[in-house]
Amino acid sequence: MSVTKALAEYAASGTFNDLPDEVVAHTKICILNILGAAMGGIETRVGQMHINLAKQTGGGIAEATLLGDGTKVSTAMATYANASLAFALDYEDVVCYCIHAGPVTIPAAMAVGELVNANGRDLIIAIERGYEIGTRIGNSMQPSAERGAKVWGQQYTPFAPCIAASHLLGLNADETEVAMGIAGTYATVPSAYKYFGVVEDTRPMREAKLGWGWMALGGTFAAISAKEGFRGGHGILDGDEGFWIMAGSDRCDHDVMINNIGQTHYILETEFKVHPSIAWNHPVHIGLLKMQSEHNFTADDVDSVRVKGLGAERIADYKPAGEVDAMFSLPYTIATTLLGDELLPAMYSEKRISSSDVGEMLGKIKIEADEKAELAWFNEGRMCFDIYIKLKDGRELHENAEFARDKPDLGKNEIEEKFRQLAKQVLPQDKIDKVVDTVNHLEELDHVSSLTNLLVPD
Repeated sequence: MSVTKALAEYAASGTFNDLPDEVVAHTKICILNILGAAMGGIETRVGQMHINLAKQTGGGIAEATLLGDGTKVSTAMATYANASLAFALDYEDVVCYCIHAGPVTIPAAMAVGELVNANGRDLIIAIERGYEIGTRIGNSMQPSAERGAKVWGQQYTPFAPCIAASHLLGLNADETEVAMGIAGTYATVPSAYKYFGVVEDTRPMREAKLGWGWMALGGTFAAISAKEGFRGGHGILDGDEGFWIMAGSDRCDHDVMINNIGQTHYILETEFKVHPSIAWNHPVHIGLLKMQSEHNFTADDVDSVRVKGLGAERIADYKPAGEVDAMFSLPYTIATTLLGDELLPAMYSEKRISSSDVGEMLGKIKIEADEKAELAWFNEGRMCFDIYIKLKDGRELHENAEFARDKPDLGKNEIEEKFRQLAKQVLPQDKIDKVVDTVNHLEELDHVSSLTNLLVPD
């Protein structure tokens, strides 16, 4: 049997009752995390543009809700906008350091869930299937270090929302495989390195990022197309001409896609971002907080900062020209961490980016490449950094920061607080409380729309 067919059969199978309790509990945490990220995203300039585009192109048919706004548009464009919101603040999740499953899968499932009047149990199993299969596909086709240094992206991302949408639409295994073939056809090219790096003629950084909203739309539209009756496109993942080489990789382990399927649950491997920025910045953010706590110093005490580690040539942006530049800038993360900025959308406002104290701190920072750290990333999935700080009193401090080793353990309580902090910018307190309670008891929800209706201002 082809790997595509095997995954399609698994995607089309199963019910909520098949899921272990810990998977159900973790799925609900994933959902609340993404809803918080979307509430933060709507407060960004980029997030508002995505909302406006969805209204312009998805209006005239009221199928699904734009989160944080309340307008109902087509299912496809609600998926596009809500996925874009969930990624606008770069505060989402990552699974196995190969896929941002949440911001594409959860908005797709919620939009399609509104369309088909799904209940909470339907939503949970669909999202779990999207995470599981999307991660398996992504894991299987990671490039070698040599190839990854030249071409890289997450072009397999549309498969995750495609699977979630297919499950909710009730597609059988053959229809799901057709949807997967369409999703692969609609996938974007691996464009990460064209803008992900400090290249003068790409500033400000491309605000569509890697097109996460478009990927979510593509996967959802593929499932809707298969439901409509499109045929063909089988075997998108199979063989020497399969999706892996279309996406620019130089290798694919097809066994990774299907080994132990049904016995593992990759959603349990989800890591929630601890900072609204590219994941590569996170170890340094945590390392700096540890250094400040252990050595009792403030931003005013800092003479210089030197950081050596992963991705130096791509994240060493000392003069971010906009909010997305700043989210991908390690120096900006260092500066705002030392200055004690709250992890809210305001830290990426134009006023904050151009502020004098941020500018002064950026001038004290130097980022250096580390070949060993690059190999540790591509070969072992480890994000490694060394942080050196010289203080004005003469002290010289050093901290080795590494993820996943040093990543804080974020659970239900921490994600609930994260949601509350981000949502309070958009929603009244009573709705915030109701959203948290609804997600905590999601398996009891009769209609997905009861949740989406809470995620809009009064």
